[in-house]
Amino acid sequence: MQGLPFKENLVSAQQGDTLAREELIQSYKPFIAKVSSKICNRYLTWDNDDELSIALLAFNEAIDHFNPQGGAEFLSFAQTVIHRRLVDYFRKEGKHQHLSLSPMNPEDEELSRYDMNLSQEQYQEEQKKMQFAEVIENYVRVLNEYGVTLDDLVKVSPKHRDSKETLIRVTLTLVNYPHLLAQLKKQKLLPMKELELLTRVKRKVLEKGRKYIIALALILSESEFYALKTFLEITTELTE
Repeated sequence: MQGLPFKENLVSAQQGDTLAREELIQSYKPFIAKVSSKICNRYLTWDNDDELSIALLAFNEAIDHFNPQGGAEFLSFAQTVIHRRLVDYFRKEGKHQHLSLSPMNPEDEELSRYDMNLSQEQYQEEQKKMQFAEVIENYVRVLNEYGVTLDDLVKVSPKHRDSKETLIRVTLTLVNYPHLLAQLKKQKLLPMKELELLTRVKRKVLEKGRKYIIALALILSESEFYALKTFLEITTELTE
């Protein structure tokens, strides 16, 4: 994460301080060159490659349109903008006009603001997807500790509404009795006898739905997995 001097310079630059803007740009020219070289798959130099000029302009635009309230890191956002601008440049190679680091023309400002907002939204969406993928990965790892796989869930997930509601009711009972939940997590086995007594659901049904109950219990009892309710197609009305 960038430090306080960086944040102060960024805010000052966004408020019109040209010296702060220039200091930011000069300080991060190595970053701009590194990102651009990676995107272009070759080493770029400031005196010989137009791509670095495009990237410099993109970094300048990122300063203007970065929203610190959006939850993204500036350099990650700037990298996304640089990538988009270079891709645009490649598509229009030979037709690119030199642009100044001065403020944008009024007629272009609204379009550019929309474009930058879109870039940041796309970055944040990519971050969400990465975070969700990480949650899934952790969930699969924990499931394996109980001898359950994602393929198992596909096979054992109840197809009929009545069956699903029955298993959800059993799972809610399990989750609402801390000592039973603790027993599950310690022994990695469902407390069949207790659940049968508490829910009046036949043991045969519990056995058949064992893997589904375990998978759902983990989602409902672990906050990091709660967002996966949709993964098992669990409706809010049934679990809240």
